[in-house]
This record gives sequence, structure tokens and C-alpha cells, in this order.
Amino acid sequence: MVTQYNIEYIKPPAAYLISCKQPFYKPPMTWGEAAKRDPVWLHHFSLCAAQIENLRRCYNDPTHCAALPITEGEP
Repeated sequence: MVTQYNIEYIKPPAAYLISCKQPFYKPPMTWGEAAKRDPVWLHHFSLCAAQIENLRRCYNDPTHCAALPITEGEP
């Protein structure tokens, strides 16, 4: 009896491998500006989380990996 292993490398779409974007690089000047940025930050965090979740789905089931959207909704 001979056991043979077949290693299959899963390549996720390149869009899932880009780094998450940071919407702001400078601190806000006022409290009001900081409050206006909260929805933008939340949107970018949710996009990054969706990207990670899509990678997980891709590695768990490679047959459904090809065309999952990264962006969902608008800020």
C-alpha cells in the first residue's frame, strides 16, 4: 500500500491581497472634524474586515473564491 499526497496551492484573487487603505493620515483639528470622520473610519474598517472574510472563504472553499466583492455599501 502506497500513500500519495497531492498538494494544491490556493491562489486567492489579487484584490484580496492588497493592504487596507487608511482614509486619514493627519489627526483631526477639531472635535467636530473628528466626529465627522467616525463614519468614514467605520466604513474603511468594514471594508478591511470584508476583505479578510473573503480570504477566509477563499481558503475554506476554493470553488467559490473567484468573484466575491470586496466593497459593500458606501460611507
